[in-house]
Amino acid sequence: MVVTGCGAVSAVGATSAAFWQALLMGRSGIARLPRLVAAQLPVTVGGEVVAVPLDRADRDVVLANRAIDEALGVARLERSAVGFIWATGLDTYQEGDRGPVFRAAGSCFAALAHPFGEPRRMVAAACAAGTQAIGEAYWHVRAGHVDACVAGGSSCMLSPFYIIGFAALQALAADDGDDPSSACRPFDRRRHGFAVSDGAGGLVLESLEFARRRGAPVLAEIAGFGMSQDRYDLNRPPEDGSGAERCLRRAVEDAGLLPREVDAVNAHATGTRVGDLAEAAAIRRFFGNAWTSKPVSSLKGAIGHAMAAAGALEAVAAVETCRTGVVPPTVNLGEPDDGCELCHVIGRPRHDDVRTVLSASFGMGGQNAAVLFRRLP
Repeated sequence: MVVTGCGAVSAVGATSAAFWQALLMGRSGIARLPRLVAAQLPVTVGGEVVAVPLDRADRDVVLANRAIDEALGVARLERSAVGFIWATGLDTYQEGDRGPVFRAAGSCFAALAHPFGEPRRMVAAACAAGTQAIGEAYWHVRAGHVDACVAGGSSCMLSPFYIIGFAALQALAADDGDDPSSACRPFDRRRHGFAVSDGAGGLVLESLEFARRRGAPVLAEIAGFGMSQDRYDLNRPPEDGSGAERCLRRAVEDAGLLPREVDAVNAHATGTRVGDLAEAAAIRRFFGNAWTSKPVSSLKGAIGHAMAAAGALEAVAAVETCRTGVVPPTVNLGEPDDGCELCHVIGRPRHDDVRTVLSASFGMGGQNAAVLFRRLP
């Protein structure tokens, strides 16, 4: 199974190429947002996609369509020729031009899904939803249910409705004074939460045979998928990261590989105190003594946490790492915290000729999902 198209819309770029270049440059798209300041909210920073106005009532659909159209354009496929598995996460509360608009997640999906072939499915698995949508599309293609499928996720989270809710859980990073772009610090000693953001990411998956028959570009192989459920706590993972580790192992076993054959990890790492510690523990146990030589990178310091879109955007970055061999740095990581020791990529990209990347997402409620990407020979 292979990836033949990618699309990305994020706080650091409105195309996958702009997104990737910003990650390599170590740029952060997190900023102080005047709209949140004016609302006198407890948190005033976030990652906004400036290319799509905040006052559009259909903003969730516009973001998704941008990523989908880019991915299909690269793959050279029409919507009617592919299946559609998409993560839209929470319902969307937006400020439309005539006041607040509340859109059910199902209505967003319905607006997107109509032109596509079968299967057409919506995935709701918290912050792991984008990764799970990609994994389910991989299953459908591998089983021969469909020749090709678009999968990914989109999210619009920059509204008072969600800012207040996540702030009450003490999960959000506050404005760091003179430099709001440094609010989210994955794995760092000074981390204090995530920065909410919006965006969309999409991948086109198809069988290698179908791709070659069409003469389609092959960006990477999707080699394995794994899921697990913590069954521990609604708002935090177990300290030892056991559920996350189980998920990583299942993805690698699905690919018929061993942990030592994974070259790098695209971590979920949101910048929360307990989440980053649990994930670091899971990665160290997964690799055993080899963890000191396996580069780990998180995108949340650059783009914030886009919830249902997070895993899809990270999958786009993982595909680019497989294609180029380069691992982007973790933005705003300066001094790893005690317990967060990993082979971190800090300050500048790492040119390690990486060929196999494990991209992981761990959501509230104990939802865990991971996809393994590999460069074809």
